Amino acid sequence: MESCCKIVNKRHSAHFEVSSFTQWKAWETANISKDEFFRALDEAWFEWRSIPPVKKKLAEKVGRLLRFANVDIVTGRSPETVTPAKSWLKSQRIVYNAFVRTNSTIEKVTLNYDLLIDDSPELITSLTAKPYGYAILYTQPWNKEIQEMPNVMRANSWDQIPELAHRMLRVK
Repeated sequence: MESCCKIVNKRHSAHFEVSSFTQWKAWETANISKDEFFRALDEAWFEWRSIPPVKKKLAEKVGRLLRFANVDIVTGRSPETVTPAKSWLKSQRIVYNAFVRTNSTIEKVTLNYDLLIDDSPELITSLTAKPYGYAILYTQPWNKEIQEMPNVMRANSWDQIPELAHRMLRVK
């Protein structure tokens, strides 16, 4: 999102930061079309070398998950961003088992995972309708209003995710 903000700001002489986007439909906050917003996200991925990691030592934190679970990177981004995203993951030394692309974020709910980690409030809300599976909602400005739900735990930092995932998968 940081790189996307730079693109939107440049095009519209705006001053958005990641914290500006307090709703999932970020294009409404930016007062641009949904298509333009997603084009800006794609453009950010095309410049993958300038995308900073979400947190320091992210590869180490993801690696802690690999000690007790398979880790798949699942994205609803456009097909054109798959290669840049994989290049970014490699550059960050993030190890994973599989890279899975869906046609949309919400389509992730149809996949048969025991645990999903995501920041989409729409996805997490949809997951609670499933009779199985768990989710970790990674806190972002656009999902802070989401209330506690069954089978969903909130992580305010990536440091919390491996322990939460271990605990959730252990009770499965």
